Amino acid sequence: MLGIFSRILQNRPCSSIVSAASASGRWWPQPEYEFSKHRTRAPTFGIHRRTRLMVVDNSTLGKEAHASGKLAYCIHTYKQGKRPKHMPKAGLGDKILVAIRGQMRKAYVVGAHVHRQMRQHGVPSTDTNNIVLLEEEGNPLGNRVMKPIPAKLLEKRDHAQFSKVLALANKYI
Repeated sequence: MLGIFSRILQNRPCSSIVSAASASGRWWPQPEYEFSKHRTRAPTFGIHRRTRLMVVDNSTLGKEAHASGKLAYCIHTYKQGKRPKHMPKAGLGDKILVAIRGQMRKAYVVGAHVHRQMRQHGVPSTDTNNIVLLEEEGNPLGNRVMKPIPAKLLEKRDHAQFSKVLALANKYI
């Protein structure tokens, strides 16, 4: 370590030191092993704005979106947050507002892709974020849920609107 600092003070090039220009915005030289070639973001936990979502009911709007390749994305979550200006993250069973095929629809989250550090015991994580679209009155837009949904959602059976979504599901995991 002393040799590295002595080379910096003597302005001699060293193969294990990265220049200030390539140090990802840091002004002091950094060892190469501290940097990755591609900068990565920290994982975001939950569904937030601009998160892409798969429609898993058999509604025509969901089928059209899936066929065109333009998935629905989250605009707003109907969930109370701790900070007023920051939108809270939606999770399994939460109601969200989505944009799909030029329309705004409310939807329930019935499957969430959860980061490995945030997984809970007994709650399965899916590969995609799955939603069920709702009408303006709160009834489901489709008449069947095509993919299995977590059995953890059965705890929300007493909620009137969500019980209609649970009635459409054939399989629970």
